[in-house]
Amino acid sequence: MTDNNSHSVPQFPSTTIGLLVPTSIDQFAPQSAMNAYQLLQNLGFTVYYPQEMASTGMELYNQGDYEGAKVLGETMIESFDKCRYIVSLSSATVVYIQQHFPKLFHNTTFHNDYRQFIDRCFDLTDFLANIANLSDIAIPEFPHKVTILDHCTTLRDYTSLAHPGIKGLRNEPRQILSMVPGLQLVEMPQQNVCCGYGGSFANNFTTISDSLAQRKVDNALLAGAEVITSTEPACLLHLESYIKKRDIKLEIRMIGDFLIG
Repeated sequence: MTDNNSHSVPQFPSTTIGLLVPTSIDQFAPQSAMNAYQLLQNLGFTVYYPQEMASTGMELYNQGDYEGAKVLGETMIESFDKCRYIVSLSSATVVYIQQHFPKLFHNTTFHNDYRQFIDRCFDLTDFLANIANLSDIAIPEFPHKVTILDHCTTLRDYTSLAHPGIKGLRNEPRQILSMVPGLQLVEMPQQNVCCGYGGSFANNFTTISDSLAQRKVDNALLAGAEVITSTEPACLLHLESYIKKRDIKLEIRMIGDFLIG
């Protein structure tokens, strides 16, 4: 674990953690949200989940509706205003916040708020590896082979306050999985190739998307994996759809799910 004093994470008087749950998990994998909630509680944090917040605004921004995205962004900033940290179950959401909140809120009434929000926002694995202390809890055994789907944008653009000069989030998910008793991490070939999700890309270019999903699944099987995991739930759910349609013997599991019995 990284010493909390070794990087410039802002300190707040509260130990409250704001849990940022993406729509994909809220709608299709709610148990993973409950697992993350329980995990953070087990680590000694007070966890706050604003149920009224339906979206981060990322989808609207990607569609060019910047005003709509701004409104939802303001709601998100205000919802987590009193939280010491904001922990997201989607690494893509953190990248969106880091990259596009400055475009939405620079020199607005939310200028200072958005800058503080970015400094408090972490992907779950980044938070667990660099802020929390997993040695304080018992992690259940998971005697299976697991491979990681590295999310393209997260690998390219994510910024961690633990290593601000290095772009990307690659080591933290692997560090967390290495702490799970019995879990064998296997790396699949062509790790840097897209899984075919890409938001609306999967709907607009179904044939290409399915082809990329097939390649990713075939490579996971080639590595001997029984389970695929990732920091980005939308990509996992995309692969899960492909896997279920073809009755392939592969399980999909969010990283936080490995840490709860």
